[in-house]
Amino acid sequence: MTIQYKFLAVLMAALIPATGHPQQAPIEFAAPVSVVMADKINAVRMVDVDSDGHLDIIALQGEPSLTSGMFVALGDGRGNFDAPIFNQISINWPWSVDVGDINEDGVVDAIVTDFLSGQFAYLEGNGDGTFSEQPRLVPGWGGGNPQVQVADIDDDGHLDVIAADFFGSRLQVAWGTGIDDPLAAFDGLSVVPLTGFPLSFDIADLDGDGDLDLCCGFNSGSGGGVATSLYQGNRNFSAEERAIGGLTDSHWSTMAIDLDGGLPEIVSVEEGLGNLGIFTLAAGIPQAGIPIFTGSNQRHAAGGDLDLDGIADLVIRNYASGGFLILQGIGALEFLEVWTLDGPVAFSGLELVDVDEDGSLDIVAGNYDQSTVSYYLNLTVSGAFRRGELNGDGNTNIADAVFLLAYLFNDGLTPGCLDAADTNDDGGVNISDAVTLLAVLFSGAAPLPEPVGSCGQDPTDDTLECEDSGDSCL
Repeated sequence: MTIQYKFLAVLMAALIPATGHPQQAPIEFAAPVSVVMADKINAVRMVDVDSDGHLDIIALQGEPSLTSGMFVALGDGRGNFDAPIFNQISINWPWSVDVGDINEDGVVDAIVTDFLSGQFAYLEGNGDGTFSEQPRLVPGWGGGNPQVQVADIDDDGHLDVIAADFFGSRLQVAWGTGIDDPLAAFDGLSVVPLTGFPLSFDIADLDGDGDLDLCCGFNSGSGGGVATSLYQGNRNFSAEERAIGGLTDSHWSTMAIDLDGGLPEIVSVEEGLGNLGIFTLAAGIPQAGIPIFTGSNQRHAAGGDLDLDGIADLVIRNYASGGFLILQGIGALEFLEVWTLDGPVAFSGLELVDVDEDGSLDIVAGNYDQSTVSYYLNLTVSGAFRRGELNGDGNTNIADAVFLLAYLFNDGLTPGCLDAADTNDDGGVNISDAVTLLAVLFSGAAPLPEPVGSCGQDPTDDTLECEDSGDSCL
C-alpha cells in the first residue's frame, strides 16, 4: 500500500462525522383483519401445528357458562385461515396454552391449564389441526395456573412443562421424559416456593451461564413486583430473589427480553397503577424497577424488533379498551411512544409473529367480546441497514469493496441499499466510499459511521435510499 493511499485513508477517516442515536423509522400497522374463532377468547397462540411451514391460530374458549375447547385455524402464510376446528377439552376454565412435541412423535402437542384449578389438559396433536385429549398424571401438580410454558429446562432433550401455581405460591416444573404414557410421561415435579401469588412468568438465561432460569410477576395482594429463580443443575433452582421497586400492583404479563444488547431485562406490566416496569439484572438478581407510565388497565405485553433496527420494541395492550401502546426502542432502555388503534375488550394476551411471512413482526391478539382473533400487519418501512454491507450476505469484508467498485466502474449490480454503500456518510456514492471501506478493513482506520455492527437508520438526511439490505437486517 502506498504512502499516498495511507494518507488518503487516514484523511478520509478523520472526516467521518460523529453521530448520536440513529433516526427512527415510524412504526405503522394496517387496520386489523379479524378471524372468527371461539366465544369469549381467553388465550391465543400462533404456531405451525400441521408442519406445512405456515403459522396457524390456536384460541382457547371456556368459562362456567361455555363448553371448554381449543380452536385451531390453519393458515397459508399469506394471512388467510381456514374455518376453525373445535377440539373439546375437559378443564372448566382454560386460560393458557403452550405447544411442543411433548411425546416426540414428530407432531405438535398442546398443554392447556385451568385458571382456577390444578387441572391441565394434555392434547396430543394429530398433525391436521385436530387434537386428542389424553391423560397425563403429575403427582403434586397444583393450581390455578394462569400461565403455562413448554421448554427443555434441564437440557436432557425432553420438553418439560412449567406453570405458575397461583394458589400454591410457587412455580412448578414437571420434568418430561418423551414417553407416550399417562404415568411415565413426566419424571417428578420440582417447585420454587414464592413469597406471593404469581400471575405470570417467563423462561430465559438470566445470568449468562447457559442454563434456562425462571422469572415471574405477582398480583397486587402480594405487593406486586417480580422475582427470579436461577437453575442450579440437577433439576434444582435457587431461592426466589424479589424486587418490587414501587411497582406494587398486579403483573399479568412478565417477560425476559434483551433491550440493550446484553443479557435480558425483565419487563412487566403493572395493571392498576399504569406502569410498565423494566427490571435490570445483576447476576440474575432483579434490581429496582424502572417505571414507565403507560396508563391504567394495561395488562399484556410482547416484545420484538418491529422496525428491524436491531433494537427491541414493546407492545402493550389495554384489556378494557383493547388498544395498543407501542414503545419504540431507541437504545439504552429508552423508548418513544406511539399509539395505535383501539379495539374490543381483551383479556387474552398478544403475540408478535410474522403472519404474512414478509420478514416483519405483526401483532396478533384475541378479542374476548367479539369472539375473534385479529392480526395487524406491520407496514413499517424500516430502511434499516449496516453501513459497508453491500452485497447482502450479512458480512462486511473485501467482497463488499469489490461489489462497490464493480458498481462504480464496471457496470456491476446496483447495491440494494445505497445508504450502506455511502461508507463515509457524505450523502453520495463514489470512489471515496471504496477508499473509506478499504481503509477500515486493512489500514486500521476509524470505524465506519453508524449504523455498524447492528442494523439501524441513517443518522444523516440525504437522498439515498435503502430498498433492500439483504440478509443484514432480517
